[in-house]
Amino acid sequence: MSLAKEFMAAGPGCAVANGLLNCFETTKVKLQLHNHARPVYDTPTTRGVMMQIAREEGIVRGLMTPGLTASLTRSMLYGSYRVGLYSTAKEWLSGGGRDNLSHRMLSGMFTGGLGSMISCPLDVVRTRMQADAGVVLNGKYVTGLKKGDLVRYRGMISAFLTIFKEEGLSKGLYRGASVTVLRASLLNGAQLASYETLKRSLGWDEGPALHFFCGLASGVIAQTVVMPIDTIKSQMMFGNSWKDVYATLRRNRPFNLYRGWAPACAGQGLIMVLQMPLIEEFRRLLGINAL
Repeated sequence: MSLAKEFMAAGPGCAVANGLLNCFETTKVKLQLHNHARPVYDTPTTRGVMMQIAREEGIVRGLMTPGLTASLTRSMLYGSYRVGLYSTAKEWLSGGGRDNLSHRMLSGMFTGGLGSMISCPLDVVRTRMQADAGVVLNGKYVTGLKKGDLVRYRGMISAFLTIFKEEGLSKGLYRGASVTVLRASLLNGAQLASYETLKRSLGWDEGPALHFFCGLASGVIAQTVVMPIDTIKSQMMFGNSWKDVYATLRRNRPFNLYRGWAPACAGQGLIMVLQMPLIEEFRRLLGINAL
């Protein structure tokens, strides 16, 4: 029953936060996949891309809703495992005694990796839908990264079926799974470990102010750690091969692995500012101890 409550507190908290800040994830994906040989955005910066999308496609349609259904579904599933199993894994690693930083990091890595492995197909669908998003006219995109191309997916279910039919599991719905699981493992380990460590180090009273500050700081720390892997993951899920990714790195230099860092950190930091206080509040309402 306790584990069920952990899942009930984690899933909705993650979904609400990710859904509200989907605009940053959309911008990050478009920046990561922007091709300078075939430029679509006049100013390929966070502000430039967001302004152009808002102008051409509208704020809601262009920034807030691309891949939203897949994002919410994934967040419910992934969040339930990444946070819901965290305390149980940490208790097991510490043998029921006092835990330390390595216990927190390893527990977060395990639950994040497991959650990502289960929800990987939803991650692929979300990334494809966010990357493809644009205004459609006569069955073709007239804005966005796929400008001039035919529409591939009509919605989340359509994307699932199309990817499975045309690309299969290993090369389709689980494309880039190794990178995705690695990214989730490191992100979750860094985020939950830094969040809990900061809470203990600050010594503040348990409450919204503590959850807000530690959520923001842990989000920025975690995103900075995984940014290079995040960029490779987006490239792989978009349909590029390891050879394509390597060629891009050689052409654009490794520094480009941090392309989209600003919106990624803004998104991750804000997500954690919403997500962690929500999860903590749901835990309190369900009678579970704070993280």
